[in-house]
Amino acid sequence: MMQESTDVLIVGAGPVGLLLATELCRDGVNVCVIEQHAGRTFFCKALGVTARTLEIFDDLGIALDAIDAGVWLTGVETWSDGTPAQRMQVPSEGLPYGSLSLAQYETERLLEAALERQGGHVTYGWSLTGFVETADDVAAQLAGPDGESQTLRCRWIVGCDGARSAVRAQLGLPFEGGQYPQTFALADVDVDWTLPRGPMYRFNWSEGAGRTQTSLAAVPVRGSVHRYRLSIIIASDETATRLAATPSPDFNEVCRLMLPALPDGTQLSAMRWSSVYRVSHRIASTYQAGRAFIAGDAAHLHPPVGGQGMNTGLQDAHNLAWKLALAAKNQALPALLDSYSAERHPVGLDVVQSTSRALNTVLAQGVMTPALRETQLLVSYRDSPVAIDACAQFAAELPAPGDRVPEVGGLRQAFIGHPLRLQDRLGRGRHVLVGYVDCAEEQYVAFVEGYRALHAVLGSAAAGILILAPGSAVPSDESITVLNDTAGEFAAAFHAPGGTVWMVRPDGHIGWRSSECSALSVTSWLQRSVVLTNPIARRTSA
Repeated sequence: MMQESTDVLIVGAGPVGLLLATELCRDGVNVCVIEQHAGRTFFCKALGVTARTLEIFDDLGIALDAIDAGVWLTGVETWSDGTPAQRMQVPSEGLPYGSLSLAQYETERLLEAALERQGGHVTYGWSLTGFVETADDVAAQLAGPDGESQTLRCRWIVGCDGARSAVRAQLGLPFEGGQYPQTFALADVDVDWTLPRGPMYRFNWSEGAGRTQTSLAAVPVRGSVHRYRLSIIIASDETATRLAATPSPDFNEVCRLMLPALPDGTQLSAMRWSSVYRVSHRIASTYQAGRAFIAGDAAHLHPPVGGQGMNTGLQDAHNLAWKLALAAKNQALPALLDSYSAERHPVGLDVVQSTSRALNTVLAQGVMTPALRETQLLVSYRDSPVAIDACAQFAAELPAPGDRVPEVGGLRQAFIGHPLRLQDRLGRGRHVLVGYVDCAEEQYVAFVEGYRALHAVLGSAAAGILILAPGSAVPSDESITVLNDTAGEFAAAFHAPGGTVWMVRPDGHIGWRSSECSALSVTSWLQRSVVLTNPIARRTSA
């Protein structure tokens, strides 16, 4: 039986909708997730999982499961006209995570299991037919698997329903962009060749090289040491037109298309699925209208170069989840929900533009050079209206409000015999006040005062971490976590004087930085950018 009301209705149970639902359920928000398909599908679809996405999975406790279900990509090797031409190795150290090849159905399996552990579930076979927003809520019209209809009332609706988003269409949001003229074919097959397992391979053939001019990519997939997902540009317009009427080419057709682009002697077998598709580049004009939001492919479409698509959508959800959680508790300022589109739309636009440029390069030159930006660790919201900096005198290259907290390790805590990472103490739906103390007692007292003000407003959704410079000592306080910067990694990363504090948002980005900490400064930041701290205002906004 479909429920009659909820806090958040999520339309679409792909990776983006599942992640959003899981985080909201973890934070105590009532969620309804509907999916028009009768059950989960098992095509590979998206494969690449970035370092930033693995950080998000770590926050949910599924990073190790994802790693066990995937294959690490060791690099990218490009061949030109049958000869190795370019090699890029992924460093095995220096980043929080490498680049993982993980079939989308595995991502969905892990996220749906995480959702169920939080008490949520997906209602399959139901679709959105329309919705009407009122001053207080949204009345969503739903259609069930047997033709039944029902109205579900929710406070917010989020469209995670893909390129043909019913939510975006209902809002009438422009989806600007276009479609590339080239047709691509995909196949999940076993590849028997002499090349080593690990890299992603790209085989480019130029005009006059004795074979059809084209480009083929091969990405390893877990399940067999021979299993790869192959993707090729169909060079012949006649072939592309013929295959357009056959969305799933048979094995013989796949062999005819792909074997000429692969090294001599390669054999294909055990095809699991295939498809033909076109690549689009589009972005919605905004990600929010009133009580309705869009995320993932409903908000942006871009070429699959660099594996940015699903990962960008997952970060949309990660950004929106904690803001909706505060709103559901009647604490969020209107500006906080507005900041979702303000922060994520520029990121989506940048990804659409950069991946389009990259695909144009591949089409013209057959060259693809991955970069650090494709880890998505460099995404920043410095221009966000809710990122506030009280340390404008600090150097621009230092971590600032809007930035992701950099990787910091080598921290020590009393009675724990191994070094710790700062990231292990962040997230989980909480705002975390991080302070640095180098000697003065007043720095410690100010930090504790600021943290208590934060906790008074957010309760269990707040945490405090105090980082001590080597040789420093503070009194015991069971309300905060004290870590010693024994290896000096924190000081090297943040390069800030003692007494500086950073407010880390639930999504791992810095929301506020100040060289002075007090109950007044913390409360002032909360009131300016995040939450309603006046109980009367909370009741009025409900």
